[in-house]
Amino acid sequence: MRCTQLLILYGSQTGTAEDIAKRIARCGKRRRFHVTVTSMDDYQMSNLIKEEHVLFVCATTGQGEEPDNMKAFWTFLLRKTLPANSLASMQYAVIGLGDSSYLKFNFTA
Repeated sequence: MRCTQLLILYGSQTGTAEDIAKRIARCGKRRRFHVTVTSMDDYQMSNLIKEEHVLFVCATTGQGEEPDNMKAFWTFLLRKTLPANSLASMQYAVIGLGDSSYLKFNFTA
């Protein structure tokens, strides 16, 4: 039986998103997923088009800014030269974290 691959990428400023990503990974492993967890900027972005199942755990910091460990990844996703359908075959989910009292709450998610 083939295990389903799950990539969990997190962007975390204070460690909360990282902790949640690792907690979800433990749950996934108990359910027989082959799970990889890494910060967004530590992930080789050119491999993203090969991924089938990805969970993004994103924190928003300050006034809607992305965390330090996802700045390069964020820039990669927002570039105009990224083909519109380059990630079309990927199944993904996004978990957004932040303080809802801010105007740009969950902007990065």
